[in-house]
Amino acid sequence: MRIRVLFLLSIIIFSAAPKERFFYSQQVVATIEDGRLIEASGIEESYLNPGYFWTHNDSGSEPILYLINDKAQIIMEVDLQGVNNRDWEEIVTAKQGDDAFIYVGEIGDNKAVHEDVKIFRLPEPIFEGKRKITIDISKIDIMSFTYAEGARDAEAVLYDHTQKEFVLVTKREDNALVYAFPFEPNKEAVAIKSKGTIPAKLFTAADMNEQGEILLKHYGAIYYWGPSNQSAVDRILAWDAIMVDYIPEPQGEAICWSNGDFYTISEKNIGKPQEMLFFKRMR
Repeated sequence: MRIRVLFLLSIIIFSAAPKERFFYSQQVVATIEDGRLIEASGIEESYLNPGYFWTHNDSGSEPILYLINDKAQIIMEVDLQGVNNRDWEEIVTAKQGDDAFIYVGEIGDNKAVHEDVKIFRLPEPIFEGKRKITIDISKIDIMSFTYAEGARDAEAVLYDHTQKEFVLVTKREDNALVYAFPFEPNKEAVAIKSKGTIPAKLFTAADMNEQGEILLKHYGAIYYWGPSNQSAVDRILAWDAIMVDYIPEPQGEAICWSNGDFYTISEKNIGKPQEMLFFKRMR
């Protein structure tokens, strides 16, 4: 998403969620200097490359995944051949047995005009010294889907490890819609139906770890749910989250867990540094 937002806090923080201190205030741990990564709109911790993260650019960019370190330096490029980047907005990693997969959400639709949106799944690559590798479309599974309520713009998706399903939160509605669905590769788009709404908008990123902790952010706030075995969709719809101490980024559209702490990164914004932020847990 390329809009430039001046933190419309009076508009987007609808709910006075309680504020407790589970994490220290954000620290700037890196500034993105590499010109290949200018519109980072997703970040996720790697399973098979410990200490590294996957990220990607926003709409209209090359269909490339970037493996970065905690200094925001690009270690490896993964070119997805035969796939377009119409509007990539989210990235998720998940394990199935001994295998690890990357899921890329092509779910952005600023004007709500696309007939369907997609999630791509590919085996997670391992960095073995090569700076660039390619993965052909023949090794990529694709799920196409539509919304039963009509086309939507979305940027926030998480994977619920307990329910084995994705949870998607839309962006534009005053009361964001929340969806839950399994990943089902298909040739024809399937319709998913909303499970309900929450009283906020402009959500840009989400993540859930294997302990059941949830992060959900929009341009002005980060919301946190603690460990639980309850389904992510039910907890989000209950809207009983805790607000994290957070100074909004110029264009923050990415968040991910890492060993109980979490990171965010922002897109490039004129006159502002493109930063990687770290939120350390109070242990």
